[in-house]
Parts: sequence; structure tokens; C-alpha cells
Amino acid sequence: MARRKKAFSGQTSDVDLRLMRVFKTVIECGGLSAAQAELGVSRSTISIQLSDLETRLGVRLCHRGRSGFSLTQQGQQVLTYIDRLLTAVDDFGANVSSVNDRMVGKIEIGMIDYTVSDDNNPLMSAIKHYREKEPGVTISLMTGTPNEIERGVIDGTLHVGIVPDYHRLPGLRYNYLYHEPIGLFCGGEHPLAQEIAAGTELTAEEVYEHKLVFRGYYESDALRGIKERFPVGCTVYQTEAVLAFVQAGVYLGFFPVHCVDAMRGTIYEVLPEVFGYTSPICAISRSDRRQSVILQDFLGLLCSKN
Repeated sequence: MARRKKAFSGQTSDVDLRLMRVFKTVIECGGLSAAQAELGVSRSTISIQLSDLETRLGVRLCHRGRSGFSLTQQGQQVLTYIDRLLTAVDDFGANVSSVNDRMVGKIEIGMIDYTVSDDNNPLMSAIKHYREKEPGVTISLMTGTPNEIERGVIDGTLHVGIVPDYHRLPGLRYNYLYHEPIGLFCGGEHPLAQEIAAGTELTAEEVYEHKLVFRGYYESDALRGIKERFPVGCTVYQTEAVLAFVQAGVYLGFFPVHCVDAMRGTIYEVLPEVFGYTSPICAISRSDRRQSVILQDFLGLLCSKN
């Protein structure tokens, strides 16, 4: 007769929290092997730690073995609760530290790629000044698509997101930061680049005949209205991929004007009076939970620079 698993008592210790962080890291890395470098321990040690956590919780969290790594249905549910618990623990530590006038904690920030190089972006200046003011606070950065960043802020993985203000989701607070100029560009041996170099005057109808790099995520209604008139060249998720196709002369592409400074060769903006526009950039955070003192102070500094 199989032994019934012992039910979780509901009490958590420092050891439990450490094991939960191991579990979360394995999920973020996509498996035990990939998590070895991140955790600094062997695969067998990680497997033992996961088994210890499963024993402690009384739940089978994941399948691991020759067939690969995957979460069980129960593991999916537990991961959601672990995310909430670890976020609450971090916020608690930050708030208690602030009582003693000693800020200690961390801020996880997600941003779309190629925003830091924009001189109008106040993020790095805010990070620099905040670190000088509160050296005990660790600030981490990651890049992703707007959708990934929004999900990260909603599920608590990220505290702050820097995204275009294309649409607004319930449960998120939006703070305006600045406007980012966007243009349509060509380069390399692209036919339009050659025509612009030769001094030929282009018309919008001629431009619409050429293939364009599309984004694989939601964009503003205005931009989608412009893009739908172009034939699709390819679909990408990162600005760097758009720059690569444009720089090689393969397709036309929309991207922030400041990105041109980072590109090789001659890059031309195509009919800026027709295709140029500005995109509002916002800092997003959760609106349905009390913000830690650390997050309040950082957001106050970030948004004061717009």
C-alpha cells in the first residue's frame, strides 16, 4: 500500500525559502542543467534540493530525468504561490529596513531593448542617483518585449517596467517618462538607400512597395495602420533584429531614431515627414498592491526626471 504524502503544515523556515528560490531559479533557467551555473552547484545537488522541497510541501513539483524537465500541474500552481511569497518576503525586508533608516533590498526592472541608449530616458540617471543615496539596495535590469515586461510586473517577477504606452492593462499603474522619436529606415544596398543617396525624391506610394520588418507583439493602432500597407518581410521581437535587417539592406524597418548612432554603414531615414512619429514611454508598476518604501522612493526619483 502506497504511503500517503505528508500534508504541508503551512509554516515556512529560512531553509524553505532558500529551497523555493532554488526551484524558481530552475524554472527561470529552463531546467537543472542550465541552472547549475546560476546556482553554483551540481545538477545532483539541485535535484536533491528540489526533492527536499517536494517532501516539505507534500507535492510533486516537476518531472526531471532523461525525458527532460517539466512542471506538473500542481507545480504550476505552487510556482504562482511561491512567486507571491518571495515577493512579499522581499517587500517585508525592505520595509523593515526602512524603519531603521537603512534601505536594504532589491528592485527588479524590465525594459524594452535599445531604450537605455536614448538620452531622453531618465532610467540610468535615476539608478545612479538612487544607488548613491541607498547603496544597500540592489537594482537588476532585464530586457524583453512589452508583453513579457507587462507579465513580469503583473506576476511580481518585476517591480518596474519601461514600455511604450500603446495600451493600458488593468492592475498596472502607468507613469509617463518621455517621448521617443521613431522613424522608418533603410540601409546597405537596399534600392531605396541607393535612390536617396542619388538624390531621388521618393513618394509614399513608392516606399509602400518595399518589404518591411514587422514586430511579433502588439503595437499602437496608428503604427499598425501604417504598417498594414507594407508587404511583410519578416517578423521579429527585438529591436536589434530590426537593425540587423535594415543595416544589411534586406528590408525597411521602424525603430527609434537614436539607434542609428549604434549602426555601421550609411543609414537613411525614409520620408520622416510621412513616416516619423513619437512614442510615449512609461514606467509601469502594480496598482493592486502596496508598494515597498524602496519602490516608492525609486519611482518618485525616476518620474521626477521627466
